[in-house]
Parts: sequence; structure tokens; C-alpha cells
Amino acid sequence: MFNQKGNNEASYIETYCDSAKECAAKVIDTKTLPNAENYCWHGGDFKVPKVLAEFVVQIDSESKIRLNERAYEIKRVEKQVFLTQCRLIPPTNKVFIEGYIRKNIEYATKTCSRGDAIAGTIRDTTVHVPFKAYTKVDFKNKPNISPNLPPSVARYFNPKKMGKNFKEADRANIEIFNEPVYCELEWSAVFDADIDDKGTPIYGLLNEEEFQEFTDKSVVYLCMKLLQKQQVGFEHPPKEEPKKICSKWSMSPDDFLSGK
Repeated sequence: MFNQKGNNEASYIETYCDSAKECAAKVIDTKTLPNAENYCWHGGDFKVPKVLAEFVVQIDSESKIRLNERAYEIKRVEKQVFLTQCRLIPPTNKVFIEGYIRKNIEYATKTCSRGDAIAGTIRDTTVHVPFKAYTKVDFKNKPNISPNLPPSVARYFNPKKMGKNFKEADRANIEIFNEPVYCELEWSAVFDADIDDKGTPIYGLLNEEEFQEFTDKSVVYLCMKLLQKQQVGFEHPPKEEPKKICSKWSMSPDDFLSGK
């Protein structure tokens, strides 16, 4: 009984403390100080998408497809390629690509067969054949991606305690926001083969058979661009300096942490 009561009291105290901590946290006071100065930041004349790399990637795919009904002939297959992911891993220069081939398959189904003839209807089935691959690219223009710098903390000496002053600390935390690298699909090409490997012969008709499953082998070519918005500048003719020149910002993020 004592242990059970002790456990209940500990649980109550823990729950109460958690609730008190949750409700007690708030901003006590805040001020926005006046006279905020600004500085000119080096940049360019335009910020435009810049082509980093252009390449054609080949992706091979093999899948098993099941039709809605049994068929004796595939009449037509319309194919379109869609991408669901295109992600660059900057330090490795590798691009991970995911997507699918949308295939609309028109096929002939047998309603009846007699003698030397088959009669039926045309049906269709639409499937999404997924693919996934990665490839390493060569850049003609390097992406501008800067990692965040590690935070820094400056501590002070407390002469009374002859050690670190726990009440004071100077901290620096710098976060860099990079423009994402994105992809554009210029064109795609799909070459495939449909192989019936589980057909059932149609009685009385030579070389005719019905099937519902077949193997699809596809070779996909994707022409892609990698782009990133970057600032670019043009050479300007010399001109008279304006009367008021803006003070330029001369420090880099590294200068903050190094104390320059």
C-alpha cells in the first residue's frame, strides 16, 4: 500500500509540474528599439533561373500488368511520363528521380469464336507503372548552396566564484536560406515490349490465344534540366557617382563567428 500511495503521489506531482511549466511560459515584456540602420548588400541586377546542368537519363523498367478482362490482342498503348520527385543531393552531385509511366492499353476481348473467326469488343485499362533511379550529373554552372554555420557561445569569467559566469553568455546563430535546385522535364521517350507468357489457346484457331497478364519491358529516356534562381549582373557604363552613397555591408557570415 505504501508503494502504491507513493507512486500515486509521484505521478500527481509530475503531472502538476508538467502542467505548471506549460502554463507558466510566456513573454514577459518586449520592445522594438528605434533607429534600425540598414546596409547595401552585394547582389546583382537580376535574379533569374540559371541552368546548372542538362542531361538525358536512361531508365529501364520491367513490370507485370494484369488487364481487367481476358484479351486476345493488344491494339494500342498510349504512354505519358510524369515525375513525382527530382532531388539533388549537393555534396554528391547525384540526382534522385521518381515517377511513373501512365499507360492506357486498348485491347480486343473475345465475345465468341466459331470456325475461322473471332468477334468481340474493344476495352481499355489504364495503369501507372512506377520507376525510380539516381544518376550523377556534371554541372556547367555550380549551384549556390551554403551550409549553416555552427552556433557559437562566448562565456565570461566570474571573479567571485573563480569560474564560469552562468548568468551571462553571448550567442551567435546564423541561418542561411538557399534557393532550391529544381528540375524541368524537356522531353521524354518510351520504348517498350509487351510479352504474353501465360496465354491460353483459342480452340479451333491457329496461333490465337487469350491472356490477362503480360510482362512489360520499358526503356525510358528523360531529357532534364537542373535550375536554380541566382543573382546575375551586367557590366554598366561608367557614370557619375550619386551624391549619397549607401554604406555597403562588408562582413560575411564567417566574419560574425570569427569576430572580425
